[in-house]
Amino acid sequence: MSQTEHLKKLIQSLQAQIKDQALDSDAVKAATETLAGIGYRYDANLFPELPANAEFSSCVGSEPNSLAEALLWKMGKWNVYKDFANNYNSNGPLAKKTDVVFAAFAKHLRDSANPIYDQHALRAMWAINTSLNSHESEQCKAALIKSKGKEKGKWKQTLSGSETINCYNLYVDKINTLSSNGLSKSALDKLLMPLGQALKDNARNYYEFIALCSGGWNG
Repeated sequence: MSQTEHLKKLIQSLQAQIKDQALDSDAVKAATETLAGIGYRYDANLFPELPANAEFSSCVGSEPNSLAEALLWKMGKWNVYKDFANNYNSNGPLAKKTDVVFAAFAKHLRDSANPIYDQHALRAMWAINTSLNSHESEQCKAALIKSKGKEKGKWKQTLSGSETINCYNLYVDKINTLSSNGLSKSALDKLLMPLGQALKDNARNYYEFIALCSGGWNG
């Protein structure tokens, strides 16, 4: 069985478990192990566990005051970092469609009940959650799939477009539903991130994605 065939089988299994409200911690652990077996695993070296209940300093001066800040300055990310700190200090909704991933992460650092959100997580949720209606699916498509030019139908490099914040709100709603019976959001994140990467690698465009998700998906 090819990697793509293994992936399709896993997606269909997850779709069925979500539809039957049977996705629990054991099922997520088994799916994560299956995914690792075909070459996609959460990289704990690249993304080590965040400390629980940490209080991060969010006071950003006019110039770098730590090695981490100096590195961000050298990478040309100083203004991105300042926007990130502002989002961390804000209790309001996500403000910009262009920095939704960083803003969502800032919300997660303030309160781990807010899930981590990125293109891979959204793509995985889109694939396995059969409760999405056609409008919600179109929102995911708009945020993840190119709609114009020679590369129409292919994956975007990053989340972009007018639906990025709507997709974040949709993602939070679906993750909250999945975790309402005690399923760990951290465990879900460790499944969805590599699953989204696997989907991007094995489905090069929207039509291949539909084929991978057949068997219950409302695409």
